[in-house]
Amino acid sequence: MDITQLIDSNELQDFGFIDEDPLGGSTFVETTFSAIPLLTGIFAVLFILFVGFIIYIAVRNYKATRKAGFDPFTLQTDVATRLARSQMLAPKKTTEQKLSELDDLLTRGIISREEYTQARSQALRD
Repeated sequence: MDITQLIDSNELQDFGFIDEDPLGGSTFVETTFSAIPLLTGIFAVLFILFVGFIIYIAVRNYKATRKAGFDPFTLQTDVATRLARSQMLAPKKTTEQKLSELDDLLTRGIISREEYTQARSQALRD
């Protein structure tokens, strides 16, 4: 016996078409949901390749840094320390400082009179 036979026909209301596929045929949403396993697989493969590439680059950089004689874990600090100790960041000497240094070198006999004259003219040009 069907349930509709037990209910009075006046109490029955039609709520519209209720079926698995009301539009008849494949829809965009259905197609999209059916492609999710494929898209997930593609994403997983690309993700694994990307992580592998990152690991490859890290190992390659580690080996190159070691081969160059640096510690890869303190490389940034080592480079910053060398730069801070170098003359590259030191303030440029003034002409007065250069001439004073030349006078001192001449007085101590480290440079000759000819070298002094040449270096003095160079310092005055700069």
